[in-house]
Amino acid sequence: MPAADGTVYVELDNNTGSVYPLPHTFSFANDSRHTLTVLNTTLSATSGARYVWNEWTHSSLQWTPALMMQTPFMLFNYTGSSDGGAFTAKFDKQFQYTLTFKDAAGNPLAPNPTSVIMSSSSSTITTSSYSGQWLSATSWTVTSATWEGYQGALLAPVPIDLTSASATANVAVSAYSASVKVVDKLNNAIQGASVTITFANTTSRMFTTNSQGLVQLGDIPVGPYSAHVSYQGQDQGTWSEDASVASLSTVTLNVGGTTSTPVVSAIVLLTIFGVALFLILLAIKVRRPSLPPKI
Repeated sequence: MPAADGTVYVELDNNTGSVYPLPHTFSFANDSRHTLTVLNTTLSATSGARYVWNEWTHSSLQWTPALMMQTPFMLFNYTGSSDGGAFTAKFDKQFQYTLTFKDAAGNPLAPNPTSVIMSSSSSTITTSSYSGQWLSATSWTVTSATWEGYQGALLAPVPIDLTSASATANVAVSAYSASVKVVDKLNNAIQGASVTITFANTTSRMFTTNSQGLVQLGDIPVGPYSAHVSYQGQDQGTWSEDASVASLSTVTLNVGGTTSTPVVSAIVLLTIFGVALFLILLAIKVRRPSLPPKI
């Protein structure tokens, strides 16, 4: 840890009166053995970095992950360059990251993904925390996202550089705004149709069309989905749609059209004509003059 970022203190042999800042060179009696305990496990630097305890190392190898290390018996100079060098209290340098999410059109995404996977050259994490989180000070990449039950919902890998400062990344998810409009053969909106949507993650939801014949699905994963429509108790069929191609899909049912209205009108006209003819005949019969009397 750079001296400008903070000072690490150790306690010698569990003696609160023997506290030393690092780096420090200790001179111990021959054939003695001692303990050194790190006192501050987390340090905050003015640079915005945070240092978190990791391990004691010697000769580039882990000596112990515990805060307290025990020296070997003092038989010779263990910290000489030919004997592995100094014992080192190792801390991990970290910076904060924040992830925000957008759909394929660039609009804010809601809800956030249930989890994302982030990878560096040395490690991979899965997280569901996206604001002000700490990670090792290195280059990371968001490699995967799970959204609405669909794994692999990431549009493209997103790099986030934490080598020298905290950072924010905007992550695009393959989520597409979708809506379905149900119309008859004359393109009139159909209200009250039942629409069952099956999404790419195999989950299904049922909707009812409004007065404009519309069902608003919001953002859906990946794009492809199927719409199964029922109207007035009749199964109208299933349509395959893709919101990544068109956000609005129009479903035309084989109802309505040009035949039913003229038939009804013809029946009404025939009925009216029949009633009128009956009234005319009745009027003629009533007005017929009586026969002259016979002599």
